[in-house]
Amino acid sequence: MHVVYREVSVQDAHRILDYCRRNTIKEGGLFEVYSTPGQDIHMVIVNSCPEDEPLEKFRPLGAFYLNYLNPGTISIEEDDPHFDGAPARKYHVAAIRQVIDLLFKFAHPGYKLSFNDLPAIPRTDEPKKSR
Repeated sequence: MHVVYREVSVQDAHRILDYCRRNTIKEGGLFEVYSTPGQDIHMVIVNSCPEDEPLEKFRPLGAFYLNYLNPGTISIEEDDPHFDGAPARKYHVAAIRQVIDLLFKFAHPGYKLSFNDLPAIPRTDEPKKSR
């Protein structure tokens, strides 16, 4: 299910898009950007990788979309609440939300986001430890 996560100005959407384009995997960042030819619609894949690991270790964490539903919208795909999907999927959606929030706040030219320094998102799919 495709839902709006955040509505921003068109300028902020382009600022975030420009940041992701400047910080692709090829440039040492974590993003892959795919744009619809002739349209201002973009999919940004956020990758996860341990620090100082080769590119082969990168794994897609999830994706978000810019201007897919309307200009200035940042949307994500969430699981249907009636679908019993993998519990790890909820963790990935939470991680993508955290990345979007950080990009909105900090994605400016000259600023370098380090996602390895972020606090861990509590995982709901891990078994509880017994005492």
